[in-house]
Amino acid sequence: MNVKNKTTISIFSFLLLLIPLNGCSNSNNKLDIASSNSEDAGTAIEEGPVGEIGEEPVLLSPADIGEQLGDAVWEVATNACGTESGGSSFAVTPNIFITNEHVIGPDMTPTLISRNGDTLEGVVIGKDRGLDVAVVQISEPVDLWLEWADPNELREGEQVVSLGYPAPYYQFSVSSGSIISFLREGSSRIGIVSDEASDYGSSGGPLISETGQVVGVVTQETQEGGAQLLGESFTYSHLGAFIERSIQDGTVITENCDGFAYGTNIIGDYLWDLCADETYWACDNLYYLELYLPVGGEYTNFGATCGDQVEIEVDCVEYFETSFPISYGEDPNLDTLYDECSQGNGDSCDLLYFASWGTEEDNYFQHAATCGNTEEFDTTWCGWYVPELLGR
Repeated sequence: MNVKNKTTISIFSFLLLLIPLNGCSNSNNKLDIASSNSEDAGTAIEEGPVGEIGEEPVLLSPADIGEQLGDAVWEVATNACGTESGGSSFAVTPNIFITNEHVIGPDMTPTLISRNGDTLEGVVIGKDRGLDVAVVQISEPVDLWLEWADPNELREGEQVVSLGYPAPYYQFSVSSGSIISFLREGSSRIGIVSDEASDYGSSGGPLISETGQVVGVVTQETQEGGAQLLGESFTYSHLGAFIERSIQDGTVITENCDGFAYGTNIIGDYLWDLCADETYWACDNLYYLELYLPVGGEYTNFGATCGDQVEIEVDCVEYFETSFPISYGEDPNLDTLYDECSQGNGDSCDLLYFASWGTEEDNYFQHAATCGNTEEFDTTWCGWYVPELLGR
């Protein structure tokens, strides 16, 4: 399925990580490259160089980073609204962990699991889908947490290490690579492009510099034109303001299953009903809908199993040897949306956008992406429903 590119779609893709990376311990033989759990430790998140002024920072090998900092990186396990998921997280204060929003999903009380098997129950006090970041608070403090790096002090070619719990084994893992380039917003370095290996479960973990500081939150992978698969991690410059506000506010977010159960999302319901009638392209589009909208749970599971007709995830169109309609007249359901879009119904245009295949030769998609040939291609939502879902 072609990935759609509406500019207001959230920047992350669970599928693509999915999609989809310095604390101080209570052990005296570990280098003092992070923050210690001392009596006066507060909740302020530190950022900056390591060591005394004028001192050269101690450079760590990937093995050193994994050994000395791994206790600050915990697996995330979620189970809410009919969906189970997981990923990685890391402590930035004794009581605060950071992960991705797409890792948390609808679960506002995730379980954190250390590499030694210890568990902590957390509550979500901040989450932002656009930034793809979540802030988790725990009641029992941990002994090791990490510090943020200053993105402006980083260089292309510098070695970095991701720590997390990737597939297929979901065990604590260390993966080294280097900084390829930076993602920028104006003069600000908001993200790091790097070449370490990541997979499902890596999301939400830290990408760490040779000095033991967090350069970014592992969020997604990207591949353009058949080139090498690269990771994208987002920096404190991009996420810090939201994280700090969430900590200061400290309000626990309540669970909401909207978008995760049938009857709570108009677009998901539309594709579900067609999938239930053995319209298999609708099943595939329902499965991929979570890449673009805040949906999942029952919707994703129903699409993945072609309307509960198979027991494993399959490409339904391929499995049942059908095809995607791409031209007006090939599918009466899409024809109706096409006509309504032509008549100025913006929500029908947006529904057609998600119901269509999404390729250059797809006339349905081309019509939807231009709001019935009234807007520039793939630049704006046509109705009110999708922007409201995305909080735009």
